[in-house]
Amino acid sequence: MSNPVDESTKQEIQDIIKAVIGTFTTQYVKWYAIYLCKKLKLDARAEPSPYVLMERPPNTDPLKTGWLTKEGGATKNWKKRFFVAKADYIVDYFEKEEQAKAEKPKPKGSMALCGYRVIEDPNDGVIKRLTALAEKMGIDMSQVPKPKEYPKLTFEVHHYRRRSYFLTAANEEDFKAWVDVFKTVCWRAYGFVNKDWVHVEAFREAVRRTRWELGRWGYWSYGGSEVQILSDLIADQIDYAVMGKIYGKIQGAWQLRNMIRNKVLSVLDGMVSAGVAPAWKAMSTTVEELRPKIEPKIKELVDPIGKAEGELLNKLKEAAMSVINPLLEQHVVPHLSKIMEAMQKPMTDAYDEAYKYWDEQVGKNEVKGPKADLPKSFGTLDRLYYGWDMYNVAHKIDIMYEPLWALNIIFPDIYPWGLIYQGHNEIKGTFDNAVYTWESKLIKAAEENEAVLGDGKAINDKVRAEVMEQYKHDGKLRIIAWYAQSIKTIIMPPFNAVVIPATKAIITPIADAIPEPLREFIDIESLFMELLNGILDESINTVVGSGQK
Repeated sequence: MSNPVDESTKQEIQDIIKAVIGTFTTQYVKWYAIYLCKKLKLDARAEPSPYVLMERPPNTDPLKTGWLTKEGGATKNWKKRFFVAKADYIVDYFEKEEQAKAEKPKPKGSMALCGYRVIEDPNDGVIKRLTALAEKMGIDMSQVPKPKEYPKLTFEVHHYRRRSYFLTAANEEDFKAWVDVFKTVCWRAYGFVNKDWVHVEAFREAVRRTRWELGRWGYWSYGGSEVQILSDLIADQIDYAVMGKIYGKIQGAWQLRNMIRNKVLSVLDGMVSAGVAPAWKAMSTTVEELRPKIEPKIKELVDPIGKAEGELLNKLKEAAMSVINPLLEQHVVPHLSKIMEAMQKPMTDAYDEAYKYWDEQVGKNEVKGPKADLPKSFGTLDRLYYGWDMYNVAHKIDIMYEPLWALNIIFPDIYPWGLIYQGHNEIKGTFDNAVYTWESKLIKAAEENEAVLGDGKAINDKVRAEVMEQYKHDGKLRIIAWYAQSIKTIIMPPFNAVVIPATKAIITPIADAIPEPLREFIDIESLFMELLNGILDESINTVVGSGQK
C-alpha cells in the first residue's frame, strides 16, 4: 500500500509548520511589547482589592493520597499504584506507599495534566471518539470492532493529542473523591515554563491571534508548556487543512487503516516537534534578552501611550457604534437573561449552603488555650475544603449544565463544565479563605490578650460573626464577578465573529492616526477589543445587577 503522506503532502505540512511559527513569532514579539507596556501602566495605577477576607497562603500539603489501579501506557496491564495529588497540581504515583513518604520521593511516574479533562464514563468517551474518527475516515461504525469495556468505577483523564490515563477506584466514595481531585488538578494545573505575567499574556494573545489569522475564530484554550501549546496549535491546523486528504488515501479494513493512521500521526508529531522546539527556544531567548533594553524606554512612553489610546478609543466608538449596536441587540441582548437564569439560583444556593456549613463547622470548633496550641486545633477545619460535605456543597451548581448546554445551538463554543469547574473553585476558595481569616483573627486576639481564650465560646462567637459578615461580602462580589466572566466567555466568541468582519473597514483607517513613535506599543485591534469588552460589560452588568436585586 502506498504511503498516504507523499512528498507533496510532506511539503504542504512543512509549509503549514513554517507559516504558523512565522505568524506566531510576529504576534508574540508584538504582544510582548504591548503587554510589557500594560504591565507598567497597571503597576502605576494599581488599585486595592475589593475583597476583605484574607487569602490562605499556598498549601504545601497533598490534595489527596491513596490507592488507584492504573492501566499501563504501552503494555495495557493493570497495576495498583499509590497516588499523590500534590499542592502544585502535579500527580505522582508510586509502587509502594512508603516510597511516597520518603524524604526525597522518587515516583514511578508523574502526570502533568494542564489541558486534560476528566471523563467519568470512559466507555462512552471511547465510543464517541471512535465514532468521530470513523466519520473522518469514511468508515461505517459497523465495520469498527467493539472497543474493550473498562471496569466499573474507572475514569479517564483525557487529552485529545497526548497520552490518556485510565484509573479505577476501589469503591464509589473513592471514585467520586478522586474524580473531583483530578478535575481540580486538570483545571488548575499550570503548564507554562516561564511564569512571568508579560510572557504569559503575550503568549496567550499570540496563540489567539494566530488562530484568527488562520480563520479559526473563538477563544479556544490550549493547555501545557509553551512547546506543547505551539505543537497543538500546529497539529490542529494540519488536521484542519491536510488530514482529510490523508485519510482519503488510507484504504482497507479498520485494523489496517487505524494502524496506518497511528503511524502517520507519529510521523506528524515528529515533524511538528522538530520545528517547534528550536523555534520557540530561539524566540524566547531573543525576547528575554531584549526586555532589559526596551523596558526603560517604554516607561518613558507610558503617559503618551495612555493619552493616545484614550483618543483612539473615542474615535473607534464614534465610528463603530452604529454597526455594533444592532449586532448587540440581535446577538447578545436577547440571550443574556436566559444565561443568567440558568446560573443564578444554583450559584446563590450553593453559596448560601456554604455559609451555613462554614458557620456550623466553625461554631462547634473548641477554642481553648494555651495560645501556642491554638493552631493545632485548626487541623480539621483546614481539611474541610477537600472534604465530602464541601464536595456536595460545591456540586450543587452542576444542575446548571443542562440549561447551559441547551444554549449550544446559539453559542457553539460553549463549554458548561469549564464554567462549572470554575464555580466549584470559587465556592471552595472563598470558603477556605473564610476559614483562614477566622483562624488568623483568633490567633491575633490571643496574641494581644491570651486571657480571651479563657472563655473560648465567647471569643469564637465574636470572631465568627465578624468573619461571617466579611464572608458574605466577598461571596456576593465573587458571585457577581463569576456571573460576568462566565457570560462573557459564552457570548464573546460568536459576537466577535460577527462584529469584527462588519467593522474591519471602519477601524482600519483609524490605525493611521496612531503617532509614529507609539505604533510599536499600540494595537488598534486590541483597543477595539477593549471597546467591545466595555460594551459587553455594560450589557452584562445590567443583567447581573438586576438579577441581584
